[in-house]
Amino acid sequence: AESGKQWYQRRVRGLEASFYNLVKACMNLNAHIEVALLCCMKTPPDYGTSFQALKRTTNLDSLHVYYPLFWDVNLLECAIALHHKRGETMLRDFVIGLMGQPEINENNPPILLRRTIEAKKCVFLRTLFMKFFVR
Repeated sequence: AESGKQWYQRRVRGLEASFYNLVKACMNLNAHIEVALLCCMKTPPDYGTSFQALKRTTNLDSLHVYYPLFWDVNLLECAIALHHKRGETMLRDFVIGLMGQPEINENNPPILLRRTIEAKKCVFLRTLFMKFFVR
């Protein structure tokens, strides 16, 4: 019998296709910030698509809700550069403040980083579910 941890780490058949369909659906709904985060959930992260999705975001995309959920420093750096280029100083300064969070510091022990990433991914997926499936 599999232990609980092994059961949850099993690869699910068709998961890649389902994930692709979820990203595609978010793109069709112009949910660009969600696409950026979903692409960072892949192994390895799809930074190309993620950065392109970030470039398409507008102030109507609830950026202030999703930015605290970013676990990938590369994505935060891209967001800072994007807001600087657009002249959006308030959003840029907000994201710079998020970069200073001690829990996403890459010099932390791997177990602490993994817990932080898992927690942020979980909150993101719950938020995504609530946005699209609960009315």
